Amino acid sequence: MRNRFTVTITDIHGSKHYLLHQIIKRFILYFSFFVIFLIVSGSFFISLLMQEVNDLEGKKVQFAKEQIALIQSNEALQSQIKEKTEEFDAIKDKVSDIEELVGIKSSLEEQINVRLENISFNTTQQKLFFSNIPSGDVVQNKGTSGNFGWRIHPILKTKEFHRGMDLRADIMTPVSAPADGVVEFAGFHKSSGFGNLVIIDHNFGFKTSYAHLSSKFPFKAGEFVKKGDIIAYTGSSGLSTGPHLHYELRFVTRPLDPKNFTQWNSNNFEEIFKKEKRVPWQSLIKTINAQFQAQKQPS
Repeated sequence: MRNRFTVTITDIHGSKHYLLHQIIKRFILYFSFFVIFLIVSGSFFISLLMQEVNDLEGKKVQFAKEQIALIQSNEALQSQIKEKTEEFDAIKDKVSDIEELVGIKSSLEEQINVRLENISFNTTQQKLFFSNIPSGDVVQNKGTSGNFGWRIHPILKTKEFHRGMDLRADIMTPVSAPADGVVEFAGFHKSSGFGNLVIIDHNFGFKTSYAHLSSKFPFKAGEFVKKGDIIAYTGSSGLSTGPHLHYELRFVTRPLDPKNFTQWNSNNFEEIFKKEKRVPWQSLIKTINAQFQAQKQPS
């Protein structure tokens, strides 16, 4: 019976006889060695890969810490910039107050009041004023939620000088340019709580700002706008309690009460000269009238 399980191999050196079970044992032995080699080498490579993964995880954690440190440093710098900007604005306002205290403004007001008595403006001259100087409503009039002047901030609960007026408006209400000008800024303002902001530089030193807008900007910085053009849409971005428009108006960095200008029209044309004392109207009237006379001259 055992001869039936014998394998005979014959070559030039003769014949050799192998039992089948010995061949199977040898095959199993070699196969086992091969499997063990694969397991050992695989374990070695896996341990190397795990070490690489651990190293990468460590670097990832380190990078995350550095990123957090950079973000915190950036936030601190932004906060310092905001504080310095607010300090600078406060200094400019104090300078204006000092000018009033020492009588610079009062003498100017007397000069304006005396000289304006004998000045009359026709319709064409008024249109020239209104196209160059901000006037009229910038959004559909639904009242105000915040006036120009000192107040308690509705979110921060700190006393501050509110350099504009808050106009009630539904979300995505169109905002119109109050005069011709060029867009100085249109985008998200990082160094303040204004959120999405548009700033327009008008003629003769006037500048207007529109804050807490939506992210839709019809005009980019550097583009020119005409009075009545839609320059933005209301939103509630930045430090805001709800949809509205924060509207600011300045003359050579001096904040002015926008309410005097939103109510300015042809029916009360000369009232603005008495209401707003921070603008040298006499010099401005002289300049605009000179432009008017130049336009009348034949080409």
